[in-house]
Amino acid sequence: MKKSLLCSIISLCSIGLFAQVSFVNQSNLIGNFSDHSECAVDMNGDNLDDYVRVSSNGIGIDYQQTDGTFISTMHSMSIQNVPDWSIAAGDLDGNGYNDLVLGNGSRVSFIMSNEDGTAYTEDASHTEYIFSQRSTMADIDNDGDLDSFVCHDVDLSHPYRNDGGGNMTLDQTLIETIDLPGNYAAIWVDYDNDGDTDMYLTKCRGGSSPGDPERDNAMYTNNGDGTFTENAEAIGMKDNAQSWATVFEDFDNDGDFDAFIVNHDFQNRLMVNDGNGNFTDVIETSGINPTDLGAWENQAADFNNDGFVDIFSEMSKELYINNGDMTFTGMDLPFDEGAIADLNNDGFLDIVNDGQLWINEGNSNNNWVKVILKGTDSNLNGIGARVDIFGTWGKQMREVRSGQGFSHMSSLTAHFGIGTSTEIDKITITWPSGTVDELINPDINTLIEIEEGSSPLSIEDNQAELLKLYPNPTASILNFSKAGLENTAVQIVDITGKIITNTTISSENTLNVEALKSGVYFVQFKLEQQNVSYKFIRK
Repeated sequence: MKKSLLCSIISLCSIGLFAQVSFVNQSNLIGNFSDHSECAVDMNGDNLDDYVRVSSNGIGIDYQQTDGTFISTMHSMSIQNVPDWSIAAGDLDGNGYNDLVLGNGSRVSFIMSNEDGTAYTEDASHTEYIFSQRSTMADIDNDGDLDSFVCHDVDLSHPYRNDGGGNMTLDQTLIETIDLPGNYAAIWVDYDNDGDTDMYLTKCRGGSSPGDPERDNAMYTNNGDGTFTENAEAIGMKDNAQSWATVFEDFDNDGDFDAFIVNHDFQNRLMVNDGNGNFTDVIETSGINPTDLGAWENQAADFNNDGFVDIFSEMSKELYINNGDMTFTGMDLPFDEGAIADLNNDGFLDIVNDGQLWINEGNSNNNWVKVILKGTDSNLNGIGARVDIFGTWGKQMREVRSGQGFSHMSSLTAHFGIGTSTEIDKITITWPSGTVDELINPDINTLIEIEEGSSPLSIEDNQAELLKLYPNPTASILNFSKAGLENTAVQIVDITGKIITNTTISSENTLNVEALKSGVYFVQFKLEQQNVSYKFIRK
């Protein structure tokens, strides 16, 4: 938004052992459509991301083809509330095709796809005023369908509850946020690894002075019971700078989400997560310029497929390559914002912005994998799910999110680079429902589609018949259906594989799990000479 296009191609030389990154402008492949905020998601259900542009005259979509070309189609219609501030995508009505939420300067609209993804209608019935900023979709109440949350610049933000059929209703009880203005960019993230999605709200209030609470960034931590508690100060995330957008990724690959915040005063922040959901600013040693202020857009992805997430923003160095040790090397690009997706299906991430298609030339032999989710009990897109991959490098993690950064909508496909590694040991998917799927030794350099429940976390075939845990979910006591387990040593681990506690089954054949935070866990022990693992949910 801040900088003009400087040239059509740029090469970025690698630093040390890190792979070269270069983008080439291939805008001749796409149509000439007007647009506002950028959107790059699959709109026709073929698992290939498309370029979506919304204007007052309709929706222009460049449908990606398997041969790297596009079929450009204009869906002509009158759009009342164009997304002049933001856009997000997801399947609101569960018909298999993505819908859109449009963040307009005075209203919110929902664009609904028809039953075969060939036509769209606008629900412009939400006449309540909102100066929209970041729009998002998430299953806020975890009932299996997507809700929406739209930031309001000058008043209380707007949560929209889905009735299960794609009918959206403004409902402030869905998530109760502080009734103050300056709400710029919400992002949904499980920052504390407890298996449910939290919401971080980046805030900026024009004209306010340092110390004004209207400027305080807020973390709404999910209590696991349909309510949220604001606790940014307690975890070190109550930034009082004029903040614009925050991105959460596991920058150091240690199994928790860190954060990068772009600010307009004070300084930018690189916040490292200690594994318990507490954050410390380490930007001074990161190589990122803390006083390069004023960026609007702020996103992150692994652009060179080396296995570490890079930072893409509107700073003077538009791309900060992750060196793998929580330091970054700044690079210049001829563009500084856009939607991120693999738009030629080669495993390297590309960018679209203002009608320009920037193709990543993939100047490395680094390998990759892409994962696309199909929810059954969870929402159809798997938004809010966590995808972990394991290999010689250790572990990488992604979350599927609708609406990141300040305005654009990037791919709903989880993308991983794995460097020169040639194997992945396993992929695990932890769904919003609590279901955990596991794929052993998946292929690389390909797209893997995973349906919820199709590859349940592997245990011996007969284990499921040996015993059951009840009630499950539970708030306190877990009972074991099999008698005679008293004093058996057990280990409780969370969804990341972290050991939470070692204990024993009580004389009443029960476990007391009341001290655990809400989330998904596994109780592991030896049963009839077999190592077994049973999932339970602490509600």
